[in-house]
Amino acid sequence: MKRVLITGATGFIGKALAVEGLARALPVFGIASNSGRGGAPPGLAGEAALRLPDDGLLRVIEQFQPDVIFHCAGSALPALSFSSPSRDFRCSAPVVQDLLESARQAAPRAHLVLLSSAAVYGQAASLPISEKTAPSPVSPYGFHKWIGEILSREYAQVYGLRISSARVFSAYGPHLTKQVVWDSICKLAKPGLAEFPGTGEESRDFIFINDLVDALYRIADREDEGHQVINVASGEETRIAEVVGTVARYMGVSEGRWRFTGQTASAAPPHWRADISELRSLGFETTVSFEEGVRRTVEWSRSR
Repeated sequence: MKRVLITGATGFIGKALAVEGLARALPVFGIASNSGRGGAPPGLAGEAALRLPDDGLLRVIEQFQPDVIFHCAGSALPALSFSSPSRDFRCSAPVVQDLLESARQAAPRAHLVLLSSAAVYGQAASLPISEKTAPSPVSPYGFHKWIGEILSREYAQVYGLRISSARVFSAYGPHLTKQVVWDSICKLAKPGLAEFPGTGEESRDFIFINDLVDALYRIADREDEGHQVINVASGEETRIAEVVGTVARYMGVSEGRWRFTGQTASAAPPHWRADISELRSLGFETTVSFEEGVRRTVEWSRSR
């Protein structure tokens, strides 16, 4: 029975991982800056309120002795990293280094699953994007995620830690109150014309939270040594115009209630689609279509 430690255990992905771990009857320990305030699911084997990096992390790992560590803590807003690069860095690279060093000292055989991002790829020259595509980030957020991966490779090569960097593409679902699906829900819920940036022809590779969690647990079960990089996505490309149209349909919003401004962020990659051959080799297949995922998210939003 694997013992699972999760940083960022009250966040969108961290909490979903904790819920799944409990459903599998695994001992789960949650770490979050707001732990103990009702954000974590009930039934955890333990929880600690730490704002990482924190010396208390080493003590937690020593006492809990995890077999798997999911690192979900850190910045998750690429756009804000342009105006606050120092803050984004402090929430990223130093936190990863502290986790790696704590694991090296207290749980060197644990499998660390680091949540990285497709942002490390930047403006990919061709699609689909495979793990062999050279990183070329365009945002401070992407650079900082890449630095975390480099640190992970260092600790894998020098100290023999077992680490997987999961490059997550566009995750969405209930409980995520940011990014394009949620943004569409919020704008279309208001009266009047809803405006969206870009042309609508931009695209992303979306993965529903249930499928994302399944993928991460499959990665955690890998027996590979060293540092591995793996894309986490659906492998399907969806235009932003389709996103807005699908949200509108499930909200009962008629055509003509929204438009695209044509103005795009110069640093935002126009198109993303992942090659998920590596992930599929672990037995992964998506179980929730984009249509169904949007339907569930819109349904959840009505309770907000």
